[in-house]
Amino acid sequence: GIMADDILPNVGHVLLVLSGKGGVGKSTVATQLALALVEAGKKVGLLDIDLCGPSVAKMLDLEGRDIHQCSDGWLPVYADPSQQLGVMSIAFMLSHRDDAIVWRGPKKNAMIKQFLTDVAWGELEYLIIDTPPGTSDEHITVVENLQSCNPDGAILVSTPQVR
Repeated sequence: GIMADDILPNVGHVLLVLSGKGGVGKSTVATQLALALVEAGKKVGLLDIDLCGPSVAKMLDLEGRDIHQCSDGWLPVYADPSQQLGVMSIAFMLSHRDDAIVWRGPKKNAMIKQFLTDVAWGELEYLIIDTPPGTSDEHITVVENLQSCNPDGAILVSTPQVR
C-alpha cells in the first residue's frame, strides 16, 4: 500500500469528519472547524471527499473555481487571500454543481487515493477530511484508505432521533 509519508508528508494533524447518514450537518461541522482553526492562526486544509454531495465549496462560496496543476499535483483553492485555508473538493471537478455522481467502488477509491496523494497542500498544521456519509462496505473501504494518513482522530456527527 501507500505509505503515510508519501501521502501527507507536510501535514501536522489529520482529522476525519464522519457520519452514519447524510444530512446531519457533517460538512457544516467540518467547515466550521476549519474556519475556527484558521481564526486561531493555523494553516488548514479542508478536503471534501463526500463524492455524492460535496457541499464544502458551496459553504465557502468557492463554487465554479478551477483547479490548477503544478509540478507537485493539484493546487488547492484558497478561501482567503492569506492562503491560510486551502480547500480541495470533488465539486471542483464537476461542470454542474448539482450533478449527482455515480461512482462505482474501484473508481471511487482511486479518486479518493488521488485526492490524498496528488494535492499539493504544502505545509499544513491541520487537514480536515469531510468523508462520505454511511456505513456501507464501500464507506468502510474509504475509511481504511484514510488510515494510511494516520489520522489523529475522528469527529462523528449525528442527530438525535426523536421517534
